[in-house]
Amino acid sequence: MIPFRPPYHPRVVVSAAALIGLFLLDLALTRSLGFTLFPYYWIPVVLAASFATPRQVGGFTSLAIVLTVVWSLQAPQPTTLELLLRLVGLIGMAWVSLHLARELQAKDRSNRELKQHYQLLAENAPDVVLSSNLNGRIAWISPSVHQLLGHDSRQLQGRTIDELLLEADRGQLDQSIGLVLQGNSSVCELRFRTADGGSRWVSMALRPVLGAAGEVLGMVGSWRDIQGEVEARQAEERTKAALEASEERLRLTMENASTGIALLDAQGHFLSINPTGSGLLDQDHVGLEGLTWQAFSPAADQASEAPLMQELLSGRRSCYRLRKRILQRPDRCIWVDCSVSCSRHTDGTTAFVIAQFNDVTEMVQAEAALATSEERYRLLAENSSDVVLLIKDELISWISPSLTCMLGWQPGDWIGHPLSRFIPAEEQPALERDLHALAAGRTVVSRLQALAHDHSQRWVELHASPYRDLDGHLDGIVGSFRTVDQEVAAERELARRACTDELTGLVNRHEALEQITAIAGRVVRQGHATAVLFCDLDNFKEINDTFGHVPGDELLRTVATRIRMGLRSGDMAARIGGDELMVVLQGVRHLSDAVTIADKLRRAVAEPISTSAGFLSITLSIGVTMVEPGEDSDEIISRADRAMYRAKQTGRNQVLAFSDQTDTIKDRSASWQPAL
Repeated sequence: MIPFRPPYHPRVVVSAAALIGLFLLDLALTRSLGFTLFPYYWIPVVLAASFATPRQVGGFTSLAIVLTVVWSLQAPQPTTLELLLRLVGLIGMAWVSLHLARELQAKDRSNRELKQHYQLLAENAPDVVLSSNLNGRIAWISPSVHQLLGHDSRQLQGRTIDELLLEADRGQLDQSIGLVLQGNSSVCELRFRTADGGSRWVSMALRPVLGAAGEVLGMVGSWRDIQGEVEARQAEERTKAALEASEERLRLTMENASTGIALLDAQGHFLSINPTGSGLLDQDHVGLEGLTWQAFSPAADQASEAPLMQELLSGRRSCYRLRKRILQRPDRCIWVDCSVSCSRHTDGTTAFVIAQFNDVTEMVQAEAALATSEERYRLLAENSSDVVLLIKDELISWISPSLTCMLGWQPGDWIGHPLSRFIPAEEQPALERDLHALAAGRTVVSRLQALAHDHSQRWVELHASPYRDLDGHLDGIVGSFRTVDQEVAAERELARRACTDELTGLVNRHEALEQITAIAGRVVRQGHATAVLFCDLDNFKEINDTFGHVPGDELLRTVATRIRMGLRSGDMAARIGGDELMVVLQGVRHLSDAVTIADKLRRAVAEPISTSAGFLSITLSIGVTMVEPGEDSDEIISRADRAMYRAKQTGRNQVLAFSDQTDTIKDRSASWQPAL
C-alpha cells in the first residue's frame, strides 16, 4: 500500500527558513568582517534536526555550545563581543533546531498514526483493498481477501490479478487495466477462483496512482463480494426470461389451440378470443365487439347456464362444464362441449372468465344414432327367446331377462358371477376348454348342462364369440344360449338305437365288434383280463315254429333281460344275430372265473319264462375264451363260437371253455360267420 504523505506544517517551513537565514547571516559576517558565528561542528546539530529527537538535538546542541566556548577562549585574540554574538547565534540556532526537531517528531507521529488508521481500515474493511504495478502484479492486498476468496494475503503478493480469474473473464480484466493505464478509473464484474476450487463473483474497482507529472505509476483498487447480487440478478433474469417464454407459449398455445378459448369480463363481454373460437362462433374480433357469451346460445341453453355462471362469479363454484348449442347463424347451430372457469385478483374479485369449447356436433349426432341403435338392440335382446349375455373380466356383466323364463333365475342372480358357478361339476372341463378357445379368439358352439333355479339340470346350446373394442383388443365374451333338452334326448335315443338291438335292447353286432376291438388293443394289467362268452339258445327254432314269433320274441327279450341283470356294470351283452348272444366280461382273473359267471347265466336263463303262449323253458349253450392283446375281433369270436358249438354237440345246456380239443372239431367252420 502506498503510504500517506500529508503536506508540511507552516511552522516547520518557518523553522527551516530561520535556519537558512542564520546560515546566510553567518556567511555575510564571515565575508565582510571575517567573523564566523557557526563553526563547522554545528553542522551535526543542524542535520540532527531533520532525523533526531528533540532530546538528541539538545545533547548535540549542549556539546556544540561547550565546544564553541572552548574554541572562542582559545582564539588568539578573543573578545567579549564576539563571544556574546556567537553565543546568541548559537542559542538561536539551537532553539530553531530543537523547534524543528519537535515539529518533525510530531509530524512523524501524526504520519504513523494516520498510516496505522488507514491500514486498520483497509485490513478490517469487508472489501478487499490492494495496490499493484502497471502489469497488475499485486504489491499489497488486505487480509480480508481470505474471507472473500479463501486465499492468504501474503501468498498473493507478487502474483498477477489475472491468475486469480476464470479464463473467460481475463479479456474483461485486460480492458479494465487498459482504461486505468489511460488515467481513467474502471469498475467491472469478474469471476475469481476461490481457494477450494470454486468461483465467486467480485466487483473490482481500479483507479490509477499518478505521479507529479500526471504519469501513471501504479494502480489501487478494491474487490467487493457481489455473489449474492449476481445470483439474485441472474435469478431475476431467469424468472423474467421464463415469464416471457411462458407468456409466449401461452400466446402461441391460445392462437394455435384446436380448442376455442375466449376471455370474458364479469358481464360476459368478449375481451379476446383465439382463431379457433372465432371460427366456431363464425365471427371475427370486430364482429364480437359489444356481444356477450350468452348471446350465442338459444334461450333454453341460456336459462340452464345462467345459474352456473352466477355461482361461478360469486365464488360458490370454481368451474363448470356443460354441453350446449352455439348459434352461428339464426338458422344454424352447433353443439359444443364447454368448460368455464374464473380467474380472480388477490382480493378475490373477478379478473376475467375463461371459456373453452370444442365442436362436438358429430359426436352428439353419433351418440343419438348410437342410442337409437342401442335401444333397438336392447329391445331385441330383452325380447329374444334365447338368453344373451356379456362376460367381462371373467364375470357376467349383463344378461337378458329371458333367463327367467328359461332357467328360473333373475338376471341379478347371474350378474357379477362367473359362468362356471351355474354349470355342474361334470361339465367344468368342457367349459374350461371353451373359455380357452374364446380367449384365443375363436368362436365356440357347444352343448353343456346348466343349473336351473330349482336345482335341476338343463341341456343348453351355447354360441359364444370374443368381444373386441374399437381398437380390436379382446374385451370380453358375448354369447347366447337356449335349452336343447328335447334335441339331446332325441339324439341320445338315435344313438342308442344305432348301437343297440331293437328287440332285446342289448348292444348290436356292430357296436359289440368295435368294443371287442378296442378291448383287444388295450394294455392288460395283471389280473384284469377280458373273456368273451358266445351264447346260443337251444332249440329256439322249434319254439318259433310251434308257438309263433310273438312268444318267441317275448322269450328272447326275457333271456336278454336275465343275462343283462346277471352281469356287472362294466360288462357288456350283445345280440349278434338271430338267437346268438355274446357277453364280454372285463376284469376277470382266470378263465375259470369266466366259466363260473357263464354257468350262473346259464342257470338264470333255464328258469321258466312267462309268455303269451304260457310258461316256456329254454337253455343256453355257451362257449368261453380269453382275449389276447392285439388279436383280431373275428379271431376272438371264432374261438368262442367253436367252443359253443362243441357244447351243443356234446349235449347242449352247458358251458365249455375253448381248448385244443374243441379246436379239433371239424363240423363247425373255422372262421366265424354269424347268422343274420
